[in-house]
Amino acid sequence: MSLFDSIVTRDENCRKHGQLQQMFGTDDVLPLWIADMDFKTPEPIIHALRSVVTQPIQGYNLDYPHWKTSVTQWYKKRYDVDVNEEWLHFVPGVIKTIVLSLMALTKAGDNILTCTPIYDPYPNFVKTSGRNLIQTGLIEENGCFKFDWHDFREKLKTCKMFLFSSPHNPGGIVWDLDTIEKINRYCHEAGVIVISDEVHCDLTLPGKLHTPFFTVNEPLNSQSIVFTSTSKAFNTPAIQGGIAIIKNEELRHRFYSFLDNCYLAETNSLQQAAIYSAYTHCYDWHQKLLSYLSDNVKYVKDEIEKNCPLISVVYGGASYLLFLNAEKMQLSDEQLKQFFVHDAKLGLSPGAQYGPGGEGHMRLNIGCPRSVLVEAMKRLKKAYQHKMGSTPECEMT
Repeated sequence: MSLFDSIVTRDENCRKHGQLQQMFGTDDVLPLWIADMDFKTPEPIIHALRSVVTQPIQGYNLDYPHWKTSVTQWYKKRYDVDVNEEWLHFVPGVIKTIVLSLMALTKAGDNILTCTPIYDPYPNFVKTSGRNLIQTGLIEENGCFKFDWHDFREKLKTCKMFLFSSPHNPGGIVWDLDTIEKINRYCHEAGVIVISDEVHCDLTLPGKLHTPFFTVNEPLNSQSIVFTSTSKAFNTPAIQGGIAIIKNEELRHRFYSFLDNCYLAETNSLQQAAIYSAYTHCYDWHQKLLSYLSDNVKYVKDEIEKNCPLISVVYGGASYLLFLNAEKMQLSDEQLKQFFVHDAKLGLSPGAQYGPGGEGHMRLNIGCPRSVLVEAMKRLKKAYQHKMGSTPECEMT
């Protein structure tokens, strides 16, 4: 039995369970939506957090010892790349700091480019910050997404910044080196700053290779900022915080000075302790997690292919999020949501919330014990056969 097979009772404040009524209009669904895992946070991280909160005086602290060194060692061990500690800065959270980068490096009225479909906060905070949202549609092909390079380059001409999700959310796409290099080259030619959100990078499964964006930008002296965090791979999203990596000296000085002079990224001992512990003491746990998630992905893909032939899976090798394409069911987005909620009694994230290209899709979180997924697939099979009719392809073996 794997340590990830255990059913863990979630706290009453857990959003995954506590917001069911708000999100789905009912509590009677299996929650497989918001992007956290139903696995215990690694014990070394919990131990480090306890050591912080049990200090008799919770006063102003210096940086948690060696947190930057832990990041450089992690990148060397996992990605075989060298990171200079000078490139690193603690940040108050990935999404928060993407917003801060908009405020610091662009001005109101500037055009900001994103892909679509894309993690839904991106369009929201671009518009709310007074910038203009420009989107380039990804092409879905053979269970994956790829760029429309002509459209991408044309839209870059009017933009100041490109918000890049790498790996992609909601598609879990691990972008290949050719894609990363083209984005880097085209953005450099257009004078566009790249913000590479790599919060899911440490969930790249065996057989795929994530390329940190900063590893390809030196020859062109391009301007890019990589943001990452332990929140997804080590299940610590309740502890807000993250890491910025900027290789370009001019951009690094410009952005980090903004953060420091505005007191926006002061020491957070809890999150820095989590970073240090995750990257120093949790490598073996992390390897076992990736193996378990890989088996979960295979199980769900096999079950859907076998039992629900009009649903296909978009997944590119990273994260615990699968993007289900149900367009062939020929249901409206509202009908599709009702099918999953009321017929299958599953709480998934509607694909339409991720923008154009997400219609007819649902995002499924497989970061949970296998027994939960077995129940989910039983519910989906039963609802699918009732809705679409039983066919030879739908018989379970």
